[in-house]
Amino acid sequence: MALFARIAYADGVSTTSLLAWRFLLASLALGPVIWLRGIPLPRGRDLVGFVGLGVLFAGVAWAYFLALRYSSSGLVALLVYTYPVLVALLAALLGLDRFGRPERRALLACSLGLVLLLGRAISAGHPLGIALALLSGLLYAIYILIGSRFGRDTDPLAAAWVVLTTAALLHCLSATLAGPTWPASAHGWLALLALSSFSSALAVAAFLTGLRRVGPTMASVLSTLEPVVTVGLGIGFLGESISLPNLLGSVLVLGAAAGLALARGQRAPTPALETQIASVRHCDRLA
Repeated sequence: MALFARIAYADGVSTTSLLAWRFLLASLALGPVIWLRGIPLPRGRDLVGFVGLGVLFAGVAWAYFLALRYSSSGLVALLVYTYPVLVALLAALLGLDRFGRPERRALLACSLGLVLLLGRAISAGHPLGIALALLSGLLYAIYILIGSRFGRDTDPLAAAWVVLTTAALLHCLSATLAGPTWPASAHGWLALLALSSFSSALAVAAFLTGLRRVGPTMASVLSTLEPVVTVGLGIGFLGESISLPNLLGSVLVLGAAAGLALARGQRAPTPALETQIASVRHCDRLA
């Protein structure tokens, strides 16, 4: 996503317009699939809940894409990936789960990783990008916790479509009020199409399909490849670099996420673990 976003930004597309195009095209791509398969949409309380999640996810995406304007794509992706530890912290604070030894180890590793990641970034003058990336991770953690409280009988594709469509409406309204911007060339349009199809609609479908084959724990562990791919693409195509401290910090943050998922997969399901499992049924991944 970060690679396509940078291409669109360079072609004159604003953040609000980019998000509007991303969610609108993703919704239009996923809608026919749901209709052809005859998947029922959520109703009543579940519909209201997923619309609320769409509003929250619109905020997650806004903070993420705006952070890309101020910090490197790799740093933004890694900071957002603090969300598994934030989910554990929030669940413990709300009394949804215990905060045991695996959670304490993950918190320590994640904290050390953040120290290594943020030291150079702050000195380089990227505090706003850092704040926005962490805000995106925090909002995503809240999104996961809230999303686990309802809609467990709703088809994940239907839930994802409601979330995407709600976010599309919000960002289209925002782009209209701010003044829409358009790509200046075919490269910009191709980047928007790739962002909405490959990194949104296809990503949701692929993740949900893989989830059913390998289970939530392995899916969570494999998902730590997400920021690794982002860092690699940033180095290969955007001219970004990563220092040794940043590399060590990345390993600690991603190790905390993967270790926490493995530890929770080995113990009996708890409300917070069910939260992690339920979240992947309707989360549009920041892949």
